[in-house]
Amino acid sequence: MTTPLKYPQPPVELPGAVEAFLYDCTPADGCGVCVALVRELAEAKAAKRWSDAYDAAAEVRNHSQHAPEPRSQGVAAGEVDS
Repeated sequence: MTTPLKYPQPPVELPGAVEAFLYDCTPADGCGVCVALVRELAEAKAAKRWSDAYDAAAEVRNHSQHAPEPRSQGVAAGEVDS
């Protein structure tokens, strides 16, 4: 009697989908911190240090100086509540 293969076919890979989700980021124009982080991201990817690459990309995405301003709740400054 033969033993069936657990995985008769190679795994399905989605080229670029996971990498784009983990490592895509948009640095702000003219920001030295973003430039340094993008350089760190490129170096980490080249050295296959995936955790460091993710951390650098996340820092670019979450860079506090470039995060969108939170919208205030309630009456805006200068408006009269009627």
